[in-house]
Amino acid sequence: MKDVIVVYPVRETAMSIRALIERGGFHVSHICALGTSALKISQTKKQGIIVCPFVMRDMSSAELANSLPVDFDVVALSKNGTEQYMGNMITLPLPIDSNVFLQTIGLLVSSKSGFTKRGGDDDEYISKAKQALMSLMGMSETQAHKYLQRESMKSGKKIVRTAMDILERLA
Repeated sequence: MKDVIVVYPVRETAMSIRALIERGGFHVSHICALGTSALKISQTKKQGIIVCPFVMRDMSSAELANSLPVDFDVVALSKNGTEQYMGNMITLPLPIDSNVFLQTIGLLVSSKSGFTKRGGDDDEYISKAKQALMSLMGMSETQAHKYLQRESMKSGKKIVRTAMDILERLA
């Protein structure tokens, strides 16, 4: 099972996130206040998940995600209210929906490798699937993205594979 590391500058918030993750049945191995601390910890692990704010005191979540070893994913909690997938990072909006959050953690913990890792063409497939859902189903971009995320989590497939499946069904 993958280690979960919580990075939050406010200890009470970090402890609340840890409690939520552990109530969901997952193990939090470390709590720290800085991204650099999480990077150091990640160097001693084979794989893991880091839960952090979108912007930390010493770096952004994107900088952290880009600096991590292979097989590490980042779940960044964002105040701007958007959900995004970028490389090995998933951004979830605040206030947190505990069910979506725990489903995301569960999916990442159970995947054998970095679930969110994507190649160059992957973003194109995801974008095309969202466009198709928007035009054919009347969804907004946010709704289309959430749909892809839900279907990906239900099936246990990477989001790009889910996007490809949707494009094949709609073709």
